[in-house]
Amino acid sequence: MKLTARKDMTLDDDYVDVKYRTLTPAIHQIFQLCENTSSVLMCEKDGTTYKVDVNDVLYVEAVDRKSCVCTQDDVFTISTPLSQLEETLTEQHFIRVNNMTLVNIYKIKSLSNGLHYKLTAQLENGEDLIVSRHYRSALSNAIQTLIKEEMAK
Repeated sequence: MKLTARKDMTLDDDYVDVKYRTLTPAIHQIFQLCENTSSVLMCEKDGTTYKVDVNDVLYVEAVDRKSCVCTQDDVFTISTPLSQLEETLTEQHFIRVNNMTLVNIYKIKSLSNGLHYKLTAQLENGEDLIVSRHYRSALSNAIQTLIKEEMAK
């Protein structure tokens, strides 16, 4: 596969043009990646509404009937229930790790075994999340799928 990239400061928005002979799984992944990068969540912080890029989100946690959207540097709130966010964010590689938390599997730095068949997921920012035993196998499967996708590139 040949790749050509050019910086063009005259563009108003990023632009990707894909030319292919056959639609292979790798080309399909490129389409998915391009579609997923434009996803945003409309969140609030201190009475101001912000557009938060889904790719910047480390995890989402349900707290006091609201969902907290946590990025590397900030925490925002969103009124959308966690269950509804789970449906939306699954396509962007978010997975539930306990009853109150969805995590972006791209942001997991390491996994370590804990007590009672639980895992601890350390995120890129150094924060630790507990993966309950109920969600452990789903997380393992999602990571294995991600590894297979990366190796196919």
